[in-house]
Amino acid sequence: MQPELAAAAIAPVGNLQHLGLQAFMPPPGLTPWVQCYWIMRQTTLPAAGYQQSLYPDGGSSLNFYFQPGQPPLCQFSNSQSRSSILLRGAQDVMGVRFYPGGAFQLLGADIPLLQHDAVDAADLGLRSLAQLQQQLATTQHSVTRLQYLQQWLLQQVQQHDAKRGHVQQVLPLLLQQQLVTPTVDALSTAVNLSRRQFERIFIQQVGLTPGQLKLLQRVRHARQLINLAPQQALTDIALCSGFYDQAHFIRQFQRVTGQTPGQYRRRKQIQPAMS
Repeated sequence: MQPELAAAAIAPVGNLQHLGLQAFMPPPGLTPWVQCYWIMRQTTLPAAGYQQSLYPDGGSSLNFYFQPGQPPLCQFSNSQSRSSILLRGAQDVMGVRFYPGGAFQLLGADIPLLQHDAVDAADLGLRSLAQLQQQLATTQHSVTRLQYLQQWLLQQVQQHDAKRGHVQQVLPLLLQQQLVTPTVDALSTAVNLSRRQFERIFIQQVGLTPGQLKLLQRVRHARQLINLAPQQALTDIALCSGFYDQAHFIRQFQRVTGQTPGQYRRRKQIQPAMS
């Protein structure tokens, strides 16, 4: 019997509930690498569609786009720059969101070579992926699709003998939203590596340096706070997200999102359904 699927209270892949998005937490055997699974099914959208902003956070995605009568298209994305997509017409999509470094551990993907908005997942060289696509083509039931995906991911754990690697061991420390966080030297010492070895492994598996990932996560945390409490003072949000002063917060937030925190908040207040 396949493991149960647990519905997430808050979808960690973005504020897209108005588009029919649902997120599901993975079982314990996948949590070191997988943030969530998600589905988005919507029969009709307005003719003008929805322009959806996408912001980098260091993670990556494997997405399946369903089409009647044929196996779903499968794309892998590890883009670490802001982008946007226009959603219109019928949407029938399923995906898995990996933590930073998670795809490398589970799929053996050479992340630095795949820093694109989307590439054909066949480029990952996974022989079992085609079989999964054939399985997914046999059903239109979301839960069954997710169970096939989950079973396939658990098989990848076994086939790749996946373990909590150096990146997974230090991520909880690196992603803390504090003004003072462990240095790269401290992180490398924690996993018994030299600084050079640690940085090389980190870039290989995540596609970013530890400092770059830390910045993306701080901005992500700030966006979440603005979404949850738009009336909260931006100075408080800056401190809660690990920025040491307001000027630094504004500069780095704009660097990642293309907007100042104030501009982002005003847009959210005008268009609360968009992210």
